Amino acid sequence: MSEQSVNLFNNFRLKHPNFTAQNPSMQGNETIQQATQASGTGYVNNRLNASKDADPMTTLGLTTAIGYGIGQGMDYFGPKCEGEYEKTILGKLGSLGDKFSKNTKLGRFIENNLRKINIGWYKLSKKSSVVYTLRNHSTQPEWQFAKMPFHGLHGFLSMDTHSVLENYTKPISNIERKLLGFIPRPNKNDFSKLEQYGLSEDAIKNFKESLNGKTFLEQAKALQIKELELLGATNIDTTKSLEELQNVAKELKITKKLGFNSVAEFETVMKDVVGHPKEIMQAFERATAGGQDLHISINRGTGSGFLGKIKSHFIGRKVSISEYLNKYKATLGKGNTTHLGRALPKALGWLVEGCTNRFAGGKLAPFMQAFIFADMAYHTIKAPKGEHGKTLAERFVNDFSYFVAMTLGLMGIHKIGGGKYIGTDEAGREAYREALKIHKELNKAGAFTTKQAFKDSLKAVNAHLNVDGLKWYQKIWQKAARFINIGNEHGGVWNNPNAKVMNFVRKLASKNIIGVPLRIWLAMAVVTPVFVKATTKIAHLIFGRPTHSVLDEDEEEANDTQDNTTQNQQTTPHLDPNNLPDTNLIKQTANGQYNNQNGQTTQTTINTQNTNSQEGIQEPIRTYIPSPVSNVNQGLDPTAANMALANADRTEQQIAEIMASIRKG
Repeated sequence: MSEQSVNLFNNFRLKHPNFTAQNPSMQGNETIQQATQASGTGYVNNRLNASKDADPMTTLGLTTAIGYGIGQGMDYFGPKCEGEYEKTILGKLGSLGDKFSKNTKLGRFIENNLRKINIGWYKLSKKSSVVYTLRNHSTQPEWQFAKMPFHGLHGFLSMDTHSVLENYTKPISNIERKLLGFIPRPNKNDFSKLEQYGLSEDAIKNFKESLNGKTFLEQAKALQIKELELLGATNIDTTKSLEELQNVAKELKITKKLGFNSVAEFETVMKDVVGHPKEIMQAFERATAGGQDLHISINRGTGSGFLGKIKSHFIGRKVSISEYLNKYKATLGKGNTTHLGRALPKALGWLVEGCTNRFAGGKLAPFMQAFIFADMAYHTIKAPKGEHGKTLAERFVNDFSYFVAMTLGLMGIHKIGGGKYIGTDEAGREAYREALKIHKELNKAGAFTTKQAFKDSLKAVNAHLNVDGLKWYQKIWQKAARFINIGNEHGGVWNNPNAKVMNFVRKLASKNIIGVPLRIWLAMAVVTPVFVKATTKIAHLIFGRPTHSVLDEDEEEANDTQDNTTQNQQTTPHLDPNNLPDTNLIKQTANGQYNNQNGQTTQTTINTQNTNSQEGIQEPIRTYIPSPVSNVNQGLDPTAANMALANADRTEQQIAEIMASIRKG
């Protein structure tokens, strides 16, 4: 903008103090706000606002009732997944899909075309590196919080599997817990776990009462010996310490009851359950061979009287190894042969988990879901006559979409991040990850005594990516993918063995501090709103849109934003001289009046000669007075610019000092 233009604008503002132009700083804030509203933050807030009118006490009551109902209903659903896969609810549903795909004309048509698509996609991946990358490569989240939603239903199931196995392999007797801070005692609830081996409630109660009068240590040891007997142990050496007996029991649990080959294999799997589905399924197959099965007790109070029954009913549960094996088959598509046969059990798993949090989870998890259902039920009941079905359908689809969208968002982001490996194949990718793992272990151990040694090691790791031979468009994608995946599957920062404090600072300033929020923001604020809005509008097409929609406030806010933008674009004010004061020179001139030197008001009429007629035509009203004085360039006020430059200099100096201290470290 020229200096003259700035002066003209300033002069105009001085002449018209009521005119408020759009402040650049305010404009920036509004832009940020609009961007936020377009992203997930604004949409989530609007979605919450769509439910704020619900009565809290009514919602609380509904939440309690629905949460209890979900818990009891899933106690019925769980056993329906036990036993032979083909006879379970999951297997029967998958079998229907297989039969339809094999025995009907339409089913065969769908199955054949899906296979052709897969084959075509595979052949195309052999010709195109881009297609190969999309088909075969994806980065994997390393942050524990992101692992579960990234893997979707498999992630939720893996998390629950870890919890169940950890619960079962804990010692049944525990003297680490102390009474009054110094007296060792066993966990009294551990007696209920004897039901895992077939003991009835009365038998557990009688055994517990038989230990009355014994010391806490004697009770703990007797309880552990009892479990060893039920595990099939023979020639138990009762002279061994409690810890030694616990180790024997743990090995029997892992190898005989859970089906793992060794304790070492089990511990490796437990470090990354989501990464070892094959090993888990193989172990569970061995554990359930010949029709045997193990029912694991969690948070139950069997043998503890009335309070024990209350605990078992409200928060306790029993799960079986065959149940989890069948859920793995359904989730990973290992129990059926056709596309539809594999899809239906998995879809049921998604539906159950999304609606109850208990396809994989305990009895406390349903209460989180129950709150959503309570809000849904409240607004359905309060909906206008004839719109109950529309309201229920809209809110159910809207809420369920949130559950699915996070997984889809993270999967999509990491699929794009897979472009990092566009220069290599699957073997090269795994070689890179293995080399990266070794590099990180060496770095953690302080093996790189100099920063150059660290850089050389990282350079050797990155060589597996084979980026030198990439074409220009491949390099663009590779760089974009590495940016999205910043801080993930990355070499980390140098661990200087002689500067532990600075190592901590470097880790805080590492790229993870950018990458994790970036990927979470992309999933929650970009992908989720688009997906949720789309599915909700599809529900409107099918069931109709209710009068009070969850999208109302979001769309109203978008319209308000558009109106404000249009209004802000109208920077030229419309002035009505009739509204100006009588002393205003503009109004006097516009009305054909001016004051002469003697203070007398003179009325003037200005006529123009029309070329087509002799009638006098009044000239249009003027809203300005042309100045006889030429415009004087006043120059810009440098104060703000000087302050900004000074701040920038100070910031640059501070950054230089920090970087210098890091290099010294």
